[in-house]
Amino acid sequence: MPKGPSISRGDHMGCSASMTGMGRAGPALPEPEAPPPVDPRLPLDARQKFHLEKSWKSVARNIDRAGMFMFLRLFRDCPEMIEKYPELRGMDDQEELRNSQFLQEHSQRVLDAFDHTIDSLDDVDYVIQLLKKIGQMHADLELKPDDMWKLEQPFLAAVAECLEDRYTPKFQEIYSKLITFIIEHVVNGFDPH
Repeated sequence: MPKGPSISRGDHMGCSASMTGMGRAGPALPEPEAPPPVDPRLPLDARQKFHLEKSWKSVARNIDRAGMFMFLRLFRDCPEMIEKYPELRGMDDQEELRNSQFLQEHSQRVLDAFDHTIDSLDDVDYVIQLLKKIGQMHADLELKPDDMWKLEQPFLAAVAECLEDRYTPKFQEIYSKLITFIIEHVVNGFDPH
């Protein structure tokens, strides 16, 4: 019976270059550049900011639904907030609120402001000024800083609804930091000094 070539312990099959790790085509790839540092006023590190910007795209694709979900949750959890909007006074049924042209437009504007804020996070000076102006506008409408904080949990619930199973504790932390940053600066706009 013919035998094939014998292979001793020191022999290896295949190209000798593959055994030494030298068979790569060209030099090793350089390490990727570290992301630029994030403005320290932003409560996110570079990786969190990256995850926020990428995940927000899913929310932005559903911005109408997210905005309406947020306000319906707000009014469910804090029914007294309906009275802050003259166009909504007397509406206590979720379906009636959902069909309100005013609420559809208002929720769209609010989520558009969140979208613009996230798109502008590379210019924190601009974002802070924008959020303060939004706060001043709401102060002029006789809303109170506490009213702004009532949006925190409905916002997080709307994001969770859009991201579904991707809304992990990591994303909950990122979006919690974001909404806190946003509301803090909006509230700072209530006092123009």
